[in-house]
This record gives sequence, structure tokens and C-alpha cells, in this order.
Amino acid sequence: MKYLHMEQLFIVKYNAKIPNTSVNVTQESFLLKTFKLGVSLAILATLFYLLISLTVNFIVSHLSTEQEKKLLNFITYDIDLNGKEDKHLSEIKNKLASCTNIPYKTKIFISSEDNIANAYALPGGSIYITQKLMDELKSESELIFIIAHELSHFKNKDHLKGLGNSLFFASIGLILGEEYSSLLNYTIGIGGAKYSQNNEIAADKSGLELMQCAYDSVSGATNLFERMGKNEKKWKYFLASHPDFHKRIEEMKKVIKEQNMNSSKTISF
Repeated sequence: MKYLHMEQLFIVKYNAKIPNTSVNVTQESFLLKTFKLGVSLAILATLFYLLISLTVNFIVSHLSTEQEKKLLNFITYDIDLNGKEDKHLSEIKNKLASCTNIPYKTKIFISSEDNIANAYALPGGSIYITQKLMDELKSESELIFIIAHELSHFKNKDHLKGLGNSLFFASIGLILGEEYSSLLNYTIGIGGAKYSQNNEIAADKSGLELMQCAYDSVSGATNLFERMGKNEKKWKYFLASHPDFHKRIEEMKKVIKEQNMNSSKTISF
């Protein structure tokens, strides 16, 4: 009987082949890779900005009234937007301000400087409402909410938080130098837009609370946004300082429902 050795059972014939040259070549298109890289950078930029912002917000939120006053005396500035004080607006502003703990005097002006519908809350306590926005308003309730929203920026110390963020990133820019300035600006642009939009929504919510406190009603608070939100394109708000009107309306209605605010009582003067 003939026996086979074990090594004879496992003999494999080897055929040499030319290696596949496409093994290490990605099958993704250049545009897809660029898109993924852009999305990744956007996410990282937003997270980085929000991390810094949370730190600044924590510090600013824990400032005492006296510390805030001293800081504002140091950084207060006035911008001439060709505005004039309005007695009726001042009365509304004062009634709303009585529901806040803003530790300094505020003023309100109607500005003819800008040809756009807008309102500004500037460091130092000045509020400007453009004549263009005044022309867009259809009721006193809409005006009250606009003023309440701008007062809320002071109440929430958004001006101090914004200044803190600006100083921090300006310092980083000086340290990194011009070589990384473009990347830094890109980071600030994306992260800053998200941060600013969050502040605007917070001011909307706080504005509703001031309106409810001062007038026992939030009737008509969302009307202006509902008109302005028609035919808007959401994509344009990606790098905008304000969120889209549909989102703002949705968040406001959620607060009105959760806090059982009065949305049926007509505000009278």
C-alpha cells in the first residue's frame, strides 16, 4: 500500500498576477469628497465656537450688577444712527423694562438711517428701530414685541457676551497670525451665525415673557414674523445672524403654550 506524505496533500499551485492598481484609489468623486470635508469643517467650527461661547456666557452670566455697571462704563459707546427719541416708544419701553433687572438706563429711538426693516440693541442701552420697520408694523402688539425683544438682549447680557467672544477670537487671531486668518474667519462665520441665531430665539422667548408681564397678553406677537416669513428661502439663513421666521414662530408658539400665556386678550392703550 502506498501512503502519501502530509506535505503532498497541501500542494497549491501559485499563479503570479499583476496587482490591481486601483486598490488604494477612492471611488468617491472629487465633489463628494469636497462636500464631506466642508460639512466636517462646519461641524467642527460650530462646536469650537459654541464651546468658547459657553465659557464666555458662563463668566458674563455670573457678573454682579456692580461688575456689569463698571464694565459697561468702560466699554460704552454711542453710534449716531440719525435717530430721534419717541415719547410713545419710550412709554412702552419703560413699562416693559419694569419687568426686568437691567441695571442701567435705556433709551429708544426711531432711525431714518437704514432703508431696511430692522431694530438694534447697542451696548450702553440704546435701542434703534428703523422707520422702515415702523412702516411694516400693523398693530401696537407688534411694536410692543419688537421693543420687548430688543430689551431682552440687554436683560440676557448678549452685548457683553458678544464682546467677550470678539475679544477672545481677536486674541487668537493675533497669536496664530495671518497664515491661519482665513480658517479662523471661516470658523467665526459658521459658529458665530449659530450662536447669534440661538441668542435671537432666546430674546424672542424672553420678549414674550416681558410682554406677558407688562401687558398680561402676548396677542399679536408673532404676526409680523408670519407676514415676513412668506416666500422666504430657508437656505439663506445658514450663515445669517438671525434664524428663519418659521423657526422663530414655532419656538414662540411653543413657549406661549408651555407657559400658558394669554394670546387672546387684545392689548389696549
